[in-house]
Amino acid sequence: MPKGRVASWWRAVSGPLGSSRRRLWWTTFVLVTAVCGLWAVANPLFAAPDENSHVVRAVALDHGQLTGEEQKARLREHLDVTPEALKVRVPAIYRDEESACFAFQPNTTAQCAHVEGSTRDVETLTSAGRHPPSYYAVVGMASWLYHPGATVVYLMRFLSVLIMAAFLATTITALRRTALPRVIAVGVLFAITPMVLFVGSSVNPNGPEIAAAVAFWVCTLILVSNARDGIDRRLVTAAGIAGCALALSRQLGPLWLALIGITIAVFAGWDSIRALARSGWARFWAALIVVFSVAQIASDVGVGSLGYTKPPNAAKNIPTADIARFTVGAMFDRYKQMIGYFGWLDTQSPALTYVLWTAGLGFLVVGALALVRRRQVAALLVVIAATVVVPVTLESAVFGRAGGPAWQGRYGLPLAVGVPIVAAMAIASSGRGRQLAEHRLFISAGVMLVVAHILAFAQNLRRYTVGYDGEIQYWRHPHWSPPLSPLVVTIAYALLVTAFVAWFLYSASPRTEEAEDRAKRPAPATAQAARPRSEARTAPGTA
Repeated sequence: MPKGRVASWWRAVSGPLGSSRRRLWWTTFVLVTAVCGLWAVANPLFAAPDENSHVVRAVALDHGQLTGEEQKARLREHLDVTPEALKVRVPAIYRDEESACFAFQPNTTAQCAHVEGSTRDVETLTSAGRHPPSYYAVVGMASWLYHPGATVVYLMRFLSVLIMAAFLATTITALRRTALPRVIAVGVLFAITPMVLFVGSSVNPNGPEIAAAVAFWVCTLILVSNARDGIDRRLVTAAGIAGCALALSRQLGPLWLALIGITIAVFAGWDSIRALARSGWARFWAALIVVFSVAQIASDVGVGSLGYTKPPNAAKNIPTADIARFTVGAMFDRYKQMIGYFGWLDTQSPALTYVLWTAGLGFLVVGALALVRRRQVAALLVVIAATVVVPVTLESAVFGRAGGPAWQGRYGLPLAVGVPIVAAMAIASSGRGRQLAEHRLFISAGVMLVVAHILAFAQNLRRYTVGYDGEIQYWRHPHWSPPLSPLVVTIAYALLVTAFVAWFLYSASPRTEEAEDRAKRPAPATAQAARPRSEARTAPGTA
């Protein structure tokens, strides 16, 4: 089919779906749900880190057990568990010790996994017993919809996927309020790594936490960039909901919010911050985020969910030099974990995935450093420095008490996603940066993203069907298979992720509705209208 016909067909199909904010939101929501849903189907149950503990936590919480009972010291030593592992009562089927038999063994397929057993309540341990309850209260509702077993776990995954999809749909809808939404969409797409989709499709609060962070970064940056031209109450609401969700998702939510706030203040300048602060609606949501953050901190301290306690048989008296050597030396592994390091940290993405993702990130960062103004360069350097320094500092602080490594790259993704987003926002707000907004940029970025995603997904599925080093054509003689054929799942994912990336890039452009809203907005003051066009940051916000 000729190139022109392909473009015409795509516009004819996707045009009506993005003709209004509501249609744009729902179309994006369905696409993200489908993409993450395939990850949820392609992975065996309990394939994600500690997913079994998260399932137990959700079931126990929604059946009246707020945390759990701490084990006695002698029993902990016998079981080789830390005080973080609390005793709860849940159906025995969730305690099945063979459910994650492939963990840490990349060449062991999921054939050994069996989620079966009695539905009678028994005592079991969960390492997530002290984690913030908000996420578990939501996904745990699945335990009331069906009798205990694998179906409940899939329902929990689906609820987690819906939360992810809602925040990412809000993100793409917010981009239409900017002057160069496709440039920013490229940054958002590089923020949504394969690891984000993987963890977001499992029972784990980390996925919704990252999605909420993406929405908060984007909505808040757009708000402060447009603050002098008016405050969009809907955008404030979206940013407020995302901020509250981020505060309550996991233990470090308040810390990420504080660091994001500092970066955004540096990016926008105090004039824009003051303009935003004059909005009563913005002050209301800011106060609510602060209240939830304080409540989360109080909860963390009260139940002891911060920090780590050394397992009974862990190494003791680790020298400070060894701690520093490990935490700094592990930085590259942590970086790869942010892009795609699946399973129980036992399945790396193909090398090409890391190369393509690094090339895209490097282009955005170098482009921003070379083309934008000092204040925005400072903001980008702040978030890069925080992404590097904060994880090293936190892990070093608890390394001795934990008796070894205690950090995973995905833990820092709520902050790290800000690197491509801030870089793309800075480029889009620069007069020289707008010269990059050519069709070739979006096609190149789209191809890189699609190839990287497909390779990562295929390698993850290969690991569970034939083993990490198994046959390349893993669909021919699989030892384990998801509910659908591995080949069908792979082809479906390739099509869906292509549509997902194309939709993000195509739909992120101003439409008639936004233009009409801007036309209704009162004309700016003379001094504001006289601002040179090359210094404009984003298009005026909608009322």
